[in-house]
Amino acid sequence: MAAHEQVIDVEAEGTYDLRRRVLRGERPDAEVAFAEDAAPGVSHLALKLGDGPPVAVVTVVPAACPLRPGRRAWRIRGMAVDPAEQGRGRGGVLLAEVEARARRAGIEVVWADGRDASLPFYRRHGWQVEGEGYLTPDTGLPHHRIVLDLDRTG
Repeated sequence: MAAHEQVIDVEAEGTYDLRRRVLRGERPDAEVAFAEDAAPGVSHLALKLGDGPPVAVVTVVPAACPLRPGRRAWRIRGMAVDPAEQGRGRGGVLLAEVEARARRAGIEVVWADGRDASLPFYRRHGWQVEGEGYLTPDTGLPHHRIVLDLDRTG
């Protein structure tokens, strides 16, 4: 992480702007809150550059992975990087922080429903794409289940 980058914990509302702009096409009527946002154990991370607003966000939810039954798991949701910052490693910084926190917590697998357009990014960071593709009801965009097995990496 560069000297001017910092990953901080934020409230769910601190993720809403990027969720709306990046994940919901800036639609003012789009729902950007997740049912899990205030659930116990959920955390929201933001990457900031200096004193500016967040340039990347992700939400981490303790949730069983359907593809890895019985393993301690976290699910990531709402991963969003400001379009002006995409391709500069900002999302990778957040994923590395999630992985580090998961390892410290004894989590065995981190998973997500990844947009097909983002699959190359996740693969570069060691995630596996598994199963058949599907369209999500909230966006209608193609997704695949993605998994990072922590007990088999690093």
